Amino acid sequence: MFQKFSKVMLILVLAVGFTSLGNMQADAATNKVMWGKTELKQGQIGKVTILADTNLVKVGSNGSLNKVRTLKKGDEYRVYTYKGTNGGLYGVGASSFVQKGSKVKYETPSKSKLALLNKEVIGGLTPKAGMKLVYSPSFTENTQNEFTVSDSYNSEYDMTEAFLMKKGNSLNSFTYIEHKDRLIFGVAHTDWAILDIAFPLIEGKTTKEYYLTEDNSQAFYNVNVESTTSTVKVKAGTFQNVVVVRTNYGYTFYIAPGIGIIKLVDKKGVLKAELLSYK
Repeated sequence: MFQKFSKVMLILVLAVGFTSLGNMQADAATNKVMWGKTELKQGQIGKVTILADTNLVKVGSNGSLNKVRTLKKGDEYRVYTYKGTNGGLYGVGASSFVQKGSKVKYETPSKSKLALLNKEVIGGLTPKAGMKLVYSPSFTENTQNEFTVSDSYNSEYDMTEAFLMKKGNSLNSFTYIEHKDRLIFGVAHTDWAILDIAFPLIEGKTTKEYYLTEDNSQAFYNVNVESTTSTVKVKAGTFQNVVVVRTNYGYTFYIAPGIGIIKLVDKKGVLKAELLSYK
């Protein structure tokens, strides 16, 4: 299961302090890229979330706004166009608009979300600082363990580290290292990697899985990216846009954006990690 970090990434890790690093439901693959409650689609420029009941309107021939129906608080709608008239109008399709104002919240999709439209992942897979993640089994132990996430950023190398510190004991804690070209998940206080793969991750194509040879030179296998848009249910809940990678040594990783690994299965189908809860 473990292999050594490649030399290039090990140097980067040392530069920011490596010792800071110890009932399943069926998976359903989907081609949808979910953004909150809505599906992100080609041509979409943003979305509006309804903060208070407001009108869906059409623009009359004289420029007046004519009510179509009432949109309910909490609903979300894709936005395809924007007009600067009438105080600002978000076009939500079928020549209908939502008026800009305090009753709606407008957002634009991130680069990583837009990349998913091409089934491509370029980052954003590591857990966020402050999260508490509970696993059972927990990667190297067949027991339940809680981890607290802290992170650091090194601007020189454009690299983020997220540390999963085991509650009550720093042993068997873990670290994520996300570089613009690379994602590594490893065991804290060691130079052992559980996962070391290259970005971008494109559904249905291969990516590089790095390792060090006996003479400490960098090498790689080509491994399959089975999905970047799966919906996966584990005990912690249901996650969208999950990346599924099967590595050369037969392990299948399920990685959710902003959460990290939610499930890990070995080549014999034995569960090695499952996320029980997070907050």
